[in-house]
Amino acid sequence: MKKKIIFLIGIITVILGIFLLTSSKENKDFVYVIPKIKNFEVLETNIGKYQLISLDNPSKEIDIEQKKFLNGSLFYNVPNGNYLLQGEYAGETETINFIKSKDWEKIQIGLEGMKFSKHQEIFLNILTVSLIILNLLIFTGVKDRFRKNNDLKIIFILLISKMLLSFRGSFQTDFFILVEYILTRLLLYLLIFYFLNNIINKRYKKFRVFIWISLAIIYVYNFLFVLMIYSPQFYVHLIESHSTFLNVIRLIRKTIDLTRIIFIISIFEFLNKKREIPKSHYLYWFIIGISYFILEFFHEIFPTQRNLYYFIELMEIVFIFWWLVFNSLKSYTKQTTRVIRYILGVTLAYISLFYFKSLTEPTVILLTIIILDFYTTTINQIMSVKNEVIEKIYNRMCLTQNIKTFEMQLRKEILRNINTIDIKVKVFIDFDEYKKYIIDQADDNIFISKEYLLIDDYDLAFRIEFNENRYIGAIFVKEKDNSLSFEEHNFLLELSNKIASAMSQVRINSLYTELI
Repeated sequence: MKKKIIFLIGIITVILGIFLLTSSKENKDFVYVIPKIKNFEVLETNIGKYQLISLDNPSKEIDIEQKKFLNGSLFYNVPNGNYLLQGEYAGETETINFIKSKDWEKIQIGLEGMKFSKHQEIFLNILTVSLIILNLLIFTGVKDRFRKNNDLKIIFILLISKMLLSFRGSFQTDFFILVEYILTRLLLYLLIFYFLNNIINKRYKKFRVFIWISLAIIYVYNFLFVLMIYSPQFYVHLIESHSTFLNVIRLIRKTIDLTRIIFIISIFEFLNKKREIPKSHYLYWFIIGISYFILEFFHEIFPTQRNLYYFIELMEIVFIFWWLVFNSLKSYTKQTTRVIRYILGVTLAYISLFYFKSLTEPTVILLTIIILDFYTTTINQIMSVKNEVIEKIYNRMCLTQNIKTFEMQLRKEILRNINTIDIKVKVFIDFDEYKKYIIDQADDNIFISKEYLLIDDYDLAFRIEFNENRYIGAIFVKEKDNSLSFEEHNFLLELSNKIASAMSQVRINSLYTELI
């Protein structure tokens, strides 16, 4: 049903787009001026100052009107003839003589502002490649959890595609700008749909209606902006025939956008689950929230740093995507932490390069990250941090000799420490018994999602293995309306690893007793 609705919306969009573009073809007598600056978001305005002077009648005033349009400027009511175009941006000026002989002309002016040197451009592309590789490394580490989640796979492919389009070079054209704009909006829409289908509880109907209405409004103005990017004639048509409507659309875009919707959803979800977060972790969540806030409102907080906006948006999408992956698939390892650390390092290198226009600072940042990673990895190997609660549970369970007693006691211990409906602990005598409860995934993941469970009363499980035996037991969890928090998930993950030796011992004792 959903696919049919999406297909219908797509057909209506294409037909309406063709109709609007066709109806605006008669608009003429304008000149579209665009600078060669490639680092700005396509809808950024106020980039450069431009003046158009008629060379045929330099002393006669011509009623030429000017409007800011996308990254450049648009002059309309411009009759055919000889003209002088003067442009200024970031202390740089450029003058072009041209002849307007067609209905409308597109003039590209060589204003690049603080442009990158060839070496800096190469370094930027190296950073982009590094970012792509790091994201692929995280994906490789958790790809088994993606096995039946096609939605996240598609989102990840679009994310990597957006990174590929962020390469700098002479190959960047208006076509790539248009493709990147459409791809980014599609990526953000899919992220929001995933939130609505998998994260936000269905019982919050009013909030979901608010989100759907907002998405519909955003879809309308994104559709119109795509038409304007494709055809300046359509923009002129809106100026001349529907100026009030165009101003309303601009105001809406400044107020609400797709990333802003995700920000609202994130706050809503956090407020719903804040009771599940230990007070000792409030500071960490506050730091994450502030970081996300700075990413989302970077354009308003630092309006002069326009060069950074594209990359900040990219990092925000990366931030959101991997949060969804770790939250939905409950897949997170210590190795993932290292890769995230390097992603942050690449991000800081990007920012410093844009800000200082020098290779020294980003190189120092990357070297610092590498050195710190080496020492933290070394220290982690030398020192191990033990969870006191898990240690106490382990010590008590080591005293248990009977399987049934072990299962009941461990269930009580877990229910004391996590907020859930029910827990079932099961010690497996052999692999055949394991197959009655869980579909074997033939991988190393301890976490087992619902689609692999053969018992309907539980939502997820944690497999327990010891040495070469991967099937000695499992902990089954029946969740409440809200799923397990990160802290609860990690608690069960660490407990499953820690308790394995005790469970293996009680299992061996039971087998030995049966033989006797």
